[in-house]
Amino acid sequence: MRGFKVLVCALAFAACGDDGGGGSDAGSNNGQVSEELEGYCIATFTGEHDLLNLGGDVALHAEEGQRYLLTGLPDSPAIVYQHQDGAFDLELDVGTAPIDAPCLADGATLTSEYVVFAQLDVYSDQALQNLVCTIEKFTRGSPTNGFGYGYVANNVYEVILGGGFCDGLESGYVEATRITIGDMGHVGVPVRQLFKLQE
Repeated sequence: MRGFKVLVCALAFAACGDDGGGGSDAGSNNGQVSEELEGYCIATFTGEHDLLNLGGDVALHAEEGQRYLLTGLPDSPAIVYQHQDGAFDLELDVGTAPIDAPCLADGATLTSEYVVFAQLDVYSDQALQNLVCTIEKFTRGSPTNGFGYGYVANNVYEVILGGGFCDGLESGYVEATRITIGDMGHVGVPVRQLFKLQE
């Protein structure tokens, strides 16, 4: 698939310098799960905990009782920081983090689907001139051929949709979203693989 990684959880957002942006309420919920996405696998913190970024700095201070979506299950668990303009992942050390997460239990059977965390305009060309479709925020999809994306240039990503969105479209181009929390920015594609316990 031309070098694309299929699993979204393996494609972390790149940290970059603060470029402004983010509304006045950006991060006001500390990135916790929204009502629209209740029912997916979450981790509830049973005590305070610091999650670090790739540079070893504190990216998020979680407090007791706070609840976050999980992605990357079962092998590479991470929490999803949900933002009005998208989402990004933070690696979760399940051995040290004080959490309650039924989806991480041994033997848990999970199902998954991909969720879009911000409106996403999909184009047929890298120059973003020919709009093919618009995927609305919180749209769910189950690509039959996997999902992935890769940076092209000038803040543009090529996305492999795998037939799960846009009436079966296989691929296209999107403009990256930018999230700014404090003095840290995150750039990428606002789609994440979320999981549910299979009943």
